[in-house]
Amino acid sequence: MVEKKEVLKISKLSRLLIEENKIDSFLKNFSEIIEYINLLDQADTTEIGKDEEIVEYSFRDDSEIEKLEVEDVVKNSAKVENNFFAVTKVIDEE
Repeated sequence: MVEKKEVLKISKLSRLLIEENKIDSFLKNFSEIIEYINLLDQADTTEIGKDEEIVEYSFRDDSEIEKLEVEDVVKNSAKVENNFFAVTKVIDEE
């Protein structure tokens, strides 16, 4: 079961404002998601062979494409530092 403090932490990390009157709704939704994930953990996969898990990757030739100038890429950005997008830190180290 998801607790209120976890919903508030997810809200903070995702920078989403969850109104106090909607926290219970999020608690219910998050709990249902966790229950579904736990249900998937219980799926019987004993008959799935290892060869059925192989994923084939398709490769393409490397080729030069038209590129954008740095100035054009960053011109609509709210904040740019040394030709890079500058964003605020979103992950707290706890």
